[in-house]
Amino acid sequence: MCGFAGILRRGERPLPDPAVLRRMIGTIEHRGPDESGEFLADDVQLGVVRLSIIDVKEGHQPVYGCDPGIVAVYNGELYNHYELRRELQQDRHRLQSESDSAVLPHAYELWGTDFVQHLRGMFAVALWEARERRLLLARDRLGIKPLYVAETPHFVLFASEIKALLASGLVPREIDHDALDDLFSLSYPCPPRTMFAGIRELRPAHWVEARAGDGRGLREPRRYWRAPFVPRGEHRRISRRDAEAELHELLRRKVYEHLQSDVPVATYLSGGLDSSVISALVKETTGDPPTTFSIGFESFEHDELAFANRMAAALGSPQHTVVCDRATADGYPEVLWHMELPLQFPLALPLERLSASARGQGFKVILTGEGADELFGGYDCFRGDKMRRIFDRPALRQLRPAVYRRLYGWHGFPEGTVEMMLENQGRSAEIKRRFGGIYPPWYDMWSTLDLDRARLLAPDGRRVRPYDEPSDGLLDLLPEHVEALHPFDAVLAFELESRLSSWILPIGDRASMANGVEARVPFLDHEVVEFVAKLSPSLKMRGFTEKALLRGAMRDLLPPEIVKRQKRPFYTPLKSWFFAEDGPAYVSEVLGERAVREAGLFDPEIVARLRRDLHEVPDGHLQRVKHEWVLTLVLGTQLLHRLFIAHDADLGSAPGSWA
Repeated sequence: MCGFAGILRRGERPLPDPAVLRRMIGTIEHRGPDESGEFLADDVQLGVVRLSIIDVKEGHQPVYGCDPGIVAVYNGELYNHYELRRELQQDRHRLQSESDSAVLPHAYELWGTDFVQHLRGMFAVALWEARERRLLLARDRLGIKPLYVAETPHFVLFASEIKALLASGLVPREIDHDALDDLFSLSYPCPPRTMFAGIRELRPAHWVEARAGDGRGLREPRRYWRAPFVPRGEHRRISRRDAEAELHELLRRKVYEHLQSDVPVATYLSGGLDSSVISALVKETTGDPPTTFSIGFESFEHDELAFANRMAAALGSPQHTVVCDRATADGYPEVLWHMELPLQFPLALPLERLSASARGQGFKVILTGEGADELFGGYDCFRGDKMRRIFDRPALRQLRPAVYRRLYGWHGFPEGTVEMMLENQGRSAEIKRRFGGIYPPWYDMWSTLDLDRARLLAPDGRRVRPYDEPSDGLLDLLPEHVEALHPFDAVLAFELESRLSSWILPIGDRASMANGVEARVPFLDHEVVEFVAKLSPSLKMRGFTEKALLRGAMRDLLPPEIVKRQKRPFYTPLKSWFFAEDGPAYVSEVLGERAVREAGLFDPEIVARLRRDLHEVPDGHLQRVKHEWVLTLVLGTQLLHRLFIAHDADLGSAPGSWA
């Protein structure tokens, strides 16, 4: 696991002094605190920092092919590098080390740009071929590892984190207003946009090339993989029992592969189904219980530690616990420096503390349960989408209000939520037409962020995109054959292309790499994704039981209360952590009228009114939720501006304590 950065010469202007590259790499040293390396040529500069996990002593980067003019830097983990090594050695390639990174330039020599098809794991790669003056950038299929690019008139820049691009001094430091509109609807910039103007991500399952000196810059990215959801009626024919057995064996094998490491490996354990499955499979595979790391909260409303304790006891795992309280919020500026993205739910705060605990106990590698909800439809919104489709039937529409009020009232949803959902679902045909044939699974949450939106986001009077108008590029994330898919498969396909890679995975990557910890996600091995994508929706969700297939496959490994446990969203407190009168000092500073006006991103009067109203809206009401979520995004954006855009922003290091 590493981080890298580089600069390619587009035209005739020479590359900048190598000090620029070293400044870029210095901003992401946390991703690879063990060693660094660089490759300097007239056309390209590559720099890398390394977290040593495979072949700790000899696995240096950059890595070179048989042709020394083919050189690569890399961030990630290849779980099939042993197989690739044998195949390459049979073709008489002599590899630089036993590290997984060593196979990359040789794989390119053997297979050309198709080499990415042979890689299984999580990866971002930058590869230079001197003879063709060709730069190739590639990213793994699900977007587990990040890769960002920017183009100037003279250079192409690329890096594992955005701050490295900004630190070059060659890229303007400016918030993208289209991304800001996205943030206050989708909760993240619509890919490939980022929060920063002129900087975009390379999309998952894509590669892109550029040729030095030809003036053209990056070519059009090319997709090399897509999750193989099949048209309705063409799902794989398999019994539930056989599907459960096959899934169990597949996951067992993938967990075993993800345990490859020359350093100790542990697991995160929340007490929910997904992390419990991974931890239990580690024990089943190795015979020994894993060391586990769990999060607790002082607030009982958010705490799941009792379930984590039960699961750890059932496994016999040595368990380490981090309990988060209001003081945790003091670290939000530092966490945002790592995230480079404002968070509607600051989940990275407790996760960063968890990774710090893991590293403090000597663990560089962690296995997590991320990805299962997106594969099997684990979130409440997927059950809600199924209910909406049932009550969209003409014979049942009149029953919807009574059923919704009874059901969601029983589940304790905030007052006003049902009315909002009924209003949205009354327009379901129009919403599906607007959004390319699907009802977006998180649409109700998008509408929750519509709180004086146009005035809040446009102090300069610019047009603000309405939340119910698709963001530019959003419909491009849908499969081409979306109309032929079962609606459940359609929203899962959209989830994999949007929220998973642009919100869920970046949180896990940045919160772990902030402390030099590699987080591995066995559920997102692409062979697992391909297996699940081809199965009937009735196997994945049985009635309204989410992740039914996973529960059935793992019932013999887990305590019954874990198998039956309903998905519980992972939230952090907002008002008590950030907006109480005795909250962190930085909150009042960056949300004050002067700071808001100087940043120029929000209307200061609206921000002030939202802060006042938050304390007047009663608990348990949807308006309270709206105020908390919108203000948390305003706070995060203001902090982002302070950290990266303001004239005195120090891009070179995390801010630490911010009084």
